[in-house]
Amino acid sequence: MIAFLIRCYPSSWRARYGDEFAALLEERPVGPFDVADILLGALDARRRSRGHAATLSSGRGFTMSLRIGGIAAILAGILWATSLVLASGTILEVDGIVTGLLLVAGAVTLLVALAGLSAFQARAHPLLSWVAFAVPAAGAVVSLVGVAGMTFVGDRPMVGDLSPWYIWVFGTLTVFLGSGLFAIVTYRTAALSRIAAITLGVGSVAVTLAVLIGAVGGVPEAIGIVLTLAGVVSFLVGWCALGVDAIRLDRISAAPRPA
Repeated sequence: MIAFLIRCYPSSWRARYGDEFAALLEERPVGPFDVADILLGALDARRRSRGHAATLSSGRGFTMSLRIGGIAAILAGILWATSLVLASGTILEVDGIVTGLLLVAGAVTLLVALAGLSAFQARAHPLLSWVAFAVPAAGAVVSLVGVAGMTFVGDRPMVGDLSPWYIWVFGTLTVFLGSGLFAIVTYRTAALSRIAAITLGVGSVAVTLAVLIGAVGGVPEAIGIVLTLAGVVSFLVGWCALGVDAIRLDRISAAPRPA
């Protein structure tokens, strides 16, 4: 991975900074946010045809990931919870386009949140952090495909016999299952609030069970509604609490230290 990232930079940059940058990357695990940051730096270096130090070399990579990831986590929780409640139609009925836009925005901000917070947690459990990022991120992408299909294809089959709605449901379930996995990793690393991680995990499991119960049937509708609402609220609170904790840690690390 490190060799690949360094080779993304121009040869002139590698000749001048390559060894130093490789040593820097080997000192700590590289998270998803850091990979994106490095690739953007490489693109800029090639565009300008001259080398420049990547964000990691300034020592601010994890601080930036905390701040951006924290803000994105709060927004993702709000957007996903709102879109799911509106999609269910239990409280308020709105145009499907509005719900679709909220889902798209929620998926994008969730990807940013996962990348930022996973980069911070990768210091303790790099492999688990990457898996916890990859699963819900893949679900968010599939969910986006489903939303796009519902918008442009309608009810017609999109992949085999699957309609866009089923693709969206599968992606959404993967997001919740992946968020539960992310909660487990967060609890194990203790890099962020464990209480927030537990809350997120409970919400992820509750919503997943509610969807499965609705698909199987044979359970009173009231139970499914209560489980869904409780899960959505817990999911929202969990992501928001993780975001607030990340921003708090960012402020602590950025605060000036006494001489």
